[in-house]
Amino acid sequence: MTERRPLGKRIGYWMFRNVVRTVDGLARILPLSWLRVIATGLAYLIYLLCPSRQRLARENIRKVFGDQFSAAQRRSIVLQSTINICKTMIELFKMRYMTPEQVKALVSLEGTEHLHQAFAEGRGAVVFTAHFGNWELGGARFAAEGFPVTVLARDSNEPVCARLINQARQHHNIEVLGREDVRAMIRILRDNRGLGIVPDQHAAGRGLELEFLGRRAATAAGPAVLALHTGCALVPFFTRRLPDGSFVSQILPPLPLPQTDDRDQFTKQLTQQINDAMSEQVRRYPEQWLWLHDRWKTDKDD
Repeated sequence: MTERRPLGKRIGYWMFRNVVRTVDGLARILPLSWLRVIATGLAYLIYLLCPSRQRLARENIRKVFGDQFSAAQRRSIVLQSTINICKTMIELFKMRYMTPEQVKALVSLEGTEHLHQAFAEGRGAVVFTAHFGNWELGGARFAAEGFPVTVLARDSNEPVCARLINQARQHHNIEVLGREDVRAMIRILRDNRGLGIVPDQHAAGRGLELEFLGRRAATAAGPAVLALHTGCALVPFFTRRLPDGSFVSQILPPLPLPQTDDRDQFTKQLTQQINDAMSEQVRRYPEQWLWLHDRWKTDKDD
């Protein structure tokens, strides 16, 4: 017998389901420019209604950047970050109704030679990114170029939302794989395909304690472990939002694999390189990263 949710949670999920269905309906009929206006309004509402998250985000920025930004600048970065994530989510729903040609027109792609090089070696590629810019549209642009890709994703707790999000990905020939299916990951790489991973969030209970943006953070070692077992390339990939509403996706050169026979050292060094690659993008464009996430749960000291 399944456990019945408390009444408050059931009401919350009911409201969430209906919001998701409404957003999906609007995404079907409204142009992207209008949807972004709605997303901006939602972001201001979230900014006002979730003060604890805003404080967390401002404190994260203060601890990473020190005195580089004033209090007013930190507030501005958090607001822009909130707007970016709301736009990203609404754009994700819009993806269900976009053609590959429309995605190509919206998102330019640079550095394809790095991925061709990785696939030429025949061992597949772990393509990693962060919750930065619009990583979902980046994945659609990646697939529109003809690169075979499967993404690791954890489904939303709300089935309607999870189904619509996965449909948007699958509409663009992006396969979705659960995070625990290690055998399938290895098989994908040995088939010389791309495996998309977003490893910039707190790795509860199983992560390595490494630096991310200069602070110790529990970091998922999965990408490095896959490279250790398969010899695949580890390719950084970031999709940045531009002021005119378009995007640029950049495929960067594969990370150099550590030259050591020590498996633990290999994993730690390569995972730190992944963190460093993501940190570089966040430092350059802080307003495009998800500061609302409690990334440094294991580093709470001032």
